[in-house]
Amino acid sequence: MLKLLLRAAAVIATLSMTGCASYTVTGPIGAPFHPAAASSPRSAQIADVAVSDADVNEANKTAISRSLTAQLNQYVRTAGYFKQVTEYPVRLEENDVVLKFNMTSLKGHRGPHPAYVPGALLTLTIWIWVNGPIYVDSFDVAGDLVIVDRNGKELAAAKESIKFEHNVGLYSGEYWAPSMGAQQLSKLVAQLLDTATAKLAKP
Repeated sequence: MLKLLLRAAAVIATLSMTGCASYTVTGPIGAPFHPAAASSPRSAQIADVAVSDADVNEANKTAISRSLTAQLNQYVRTAGYFKQVTEYPVRLEENDVVLKFNMTSLKGHRGPHPAYVPGALLTLTIWIWVNGPIYVDSFDVAGDLVIVDRNGKELAAAKESIKFEHNVGLYSGEYWAPSMGAQQLSKLVAQLLDTATAKLAKP
């Protein structure tokens, strides 16, 4: 009886090691989901991305801003939303625009599935081997995009948010190589650009 209790305690201790982890979603922003529906004849520049998520400290905000600005330059250029994408100090012409992204939420979280420990114990760990959920990955990403002319006048804007949650089992690709919210961030960027550029009047 004592041996059985010790074994059960060891199993519970092992299962309990799957703790929680919260992190900031920073990409990478992947290839565009689709080419731009229409390419504007304007040229565009990407302003330094603002990160206003209150859970991110100032030092990390600066690093994330630099990383996302570089990624968005490539994304917008590849997707073909504008005739061309230039970078400062290239001078903006009369009809050119600046894209100002502000990331208001970049939250990612991995926690144990509420049924994992009891399920694994009651089935003598069969739960794990038949791909029962072990983790729950959740993401809350949000942001806005304002398109302005070279004088700072607002021409178009968009605001989007994505909340996503899914279960992760032992055989899920996410178990061994979690995307850390990269797919959700890429989708957010696509929605912001699609919405804002659709509102942008032709020069």
